Amino acid sequence: MNIGTSGISGQNSATATVSDLNDRLKLARAQKTEAQKTAAETLSEMPKKTRDDARARAKAKVMQLVERLKIIKELGKSDPKIMAKMLANLMKELKAAVKDYAKAGGNDMDMSGFSAAQSAASQPVPDSDAETQATEAAEETAVSDDEAFVVEDRAAEATPSAETDAPSEATVTYIPTPADIKSAAEAYVKTERQRAEGELMEVNDFMKQVRGLVKVVKDLFETAKIKLAFQKVDKDTVEAFKSSGKDMEEIDKVLQDLNKGLDDERVVYGPRAAIYA
Repeated sequence: MNIGTSGISGQNSATATVSDLNDRLKLARAQKTEAQKTAAETLSEMPKKTRDDARARAKAKVMQLVERLKIIKELGKSDPKIMAKMLANLMKELKAAVKDYAKAGGNDMDMSGFSAAQSAASQPVPDSDAETQATEAAEETAVSDDEAFVVEDRAAEATPSAETDAPSEATVTYIPTPADIKSAAEAYVKTERQRAEGELMEVNDFMKQVRGLVKVVKDLFETAKIKLAFQKVDKDTVEAFKSSGKDMEEIDKVLQDLNKGLDDERVVYGPRAAIYA
């Protein structure tokens, strides 16, 4: 008896060990899958984060230049030559910041996906009779699937899985109704439109701030010209005027290209988005 009991105990112990091993394998697979999913999501977010970081640095630089301009205006009251040279340096830094902002990349918008969702959201929902028939057809399909699963489960019972002796569980496929599809599309359209408007507003604010800064610098250069009209101007001061004029033209060209790149988004996302120009 003792020998028999010991044998049974040994078998139970072996079974428990195998079961424990299976559980650990399942957990390891689940953890690996989750890690891969997280890594994929992180990689997909990297381009957007890189763009946002570059834009943030460019915006911070423009803010610094705005503050520096206040100091330059004060210094220029007594010495227009120094002001012209300092403004020339400021314009070079502004040009670099604007180019960095533009090189960071465009907005993160899926216009084709938005258009498809917008089309789905505009589709009328079938009447109740048609929807009922569709639901009944879906239920019949689900029943047929359940019968197939029962057959598969019986086969699994007859031939145990390599991982576990437990039969596989039946899974019923969810079939969304036209109303479900329309509702989901409407929610997506609303969310994406708000996000698009937010990004367009952000770019618009940056361009508006840069143009405002350039206008102030132009006005200061005009003031300097008037003050220097009857003075001897050195070569460096003349070069400051010339280089600043070229830098302003380049800045305007970059802003025009940046603004033009947003035209398609304004058309797709609607009249409200179009105000950010």
